[in-house]
Amino acid sequence: MSIGTEKIKVLHILSENLKNPQPQLVRSTDIANQLNMSIPETHLLLKVMNDMGVIESNVDGQLSLITQKGLHYLHHQVAL
Repeated sequence: MSIGTEKIKVLHILSENLKNPQPQLVRSTDIANQLNMSIPETHLLLKVMNDMGVIESNVDGQLSLITQKGLHYLHHQVAL
């Protein structure tokens, strides 16, 4: 799986969280499990995405949420 595909899947997971009546921060272990990735790989991917500004993660990368920029990025990628 390419890193671009993994980013889209992470953004999709985080955007699905917004459908909950009270969205919560998403744990990196939940993301790793859904993507069948190791925790270290997931943390690295989340760090890259945080640096891009498409998600926000806490300092240790354990909790994440999608940003407006991430929603825009996801919408643009799905529209292609």
